[in-house]
Amino acid sequence: NRLKSQIERFRKENQGPLLQKSGEVFREITRGSFAGLGADFNADDTPVLVGTRRDQSKVPVEGMSEGTCDQLYLALRIASLEAHFAQSDPVPFIVDDILIQFDDARSVAALEVLTELSRQTQVIMFTHHRHIVDLANAHLAETGALFTQSLAKKHATKPAV
Repeated sequence: NRLKSQIERFRKENQGPLLQKSGEVFREITRGSFAGLGADFNADDTPVLVGTRRDQSKVPVEGMSEGTCDQLYLALRIASLEAHFAQSDPVPFIVDDILIQFDDARSVAALEVLTELSRQTQVIMFTHHRHIVDLANAHLAETGALFTQSLAKKHATKPAV
């Protein structure tokens, strides 16, 4: 299968900056569990995105946990935003409970990546999970980039009898 190996060699030598940047962000968010991202071929010889481990083994998206898929999505979004910012004015990045499926270590890593992104654009993250706010306060307060707003709970009133 010389053609397939030549295509793969060409792909590796010419990986786009988006795939490389996504892989770097993915490595950071997964705390090194994945070394990066790459391309492989599925059973139909169609190129597919895979996570790569340090030992160069490949994990297809279908083989990733829900949390790791969320981390991959976040890495792809951040890399595409940074590519966009190179060509255009920045736009705010707004996410809602993106860290739900992350463990604490990966949540902190993602918060650090989002803090870095906030140097280029406004990052707004909504969550109703107190432990995410606590992690952010514990690990990012000294950066000066963290602002939190808590919505007051409305107290239910008893109906008049």
